[in-house]
Amino acid sequence: MSTVTMDVMQWSSLNHIADVKPIGDYDSECFEDIRKVLQKHNALSRFGITLLHSHFDLEEDEMMLETTNLEKREHWIRPIKRALLELEGITAQTTVVTFNENGYNQGCGCDPRSTGHHHK
Repeated sequence: MSTVTMDVMQWSSLNHIADVKPIGDYDSECFEDIRKVLQKHNALSRFGITLLHSHFDLEEDEMMLETTNLEKREHWIRPIKRALLELEGITAQTTVVTFNENGYNQGCGCDPRSTGHHHK
């Protein structure tokens, strides 16, 4: 079993959205290879692709956290202090995974309390 590392530097090292090449037809071969791997692992409806980018830098003691307001049908991703997770008893469910030569890392997490999908 592998462990997902929560490493803020993974997020902070991402290029700004203005400097990221948009997804295009030139990505089709890569996407097809990924699709085949997901199919092999029966995970086509579990995982997808996201364009990795940033809009601002994070501090070392921060991470990106998703929250949802079901009544308003609103979803936010914002930086929070990691200490707040522990203080509030939040176990962030990993929603974005980044890869590097050493493995994979949590790029973003979701507050399960905001949508009622508590995980223990």
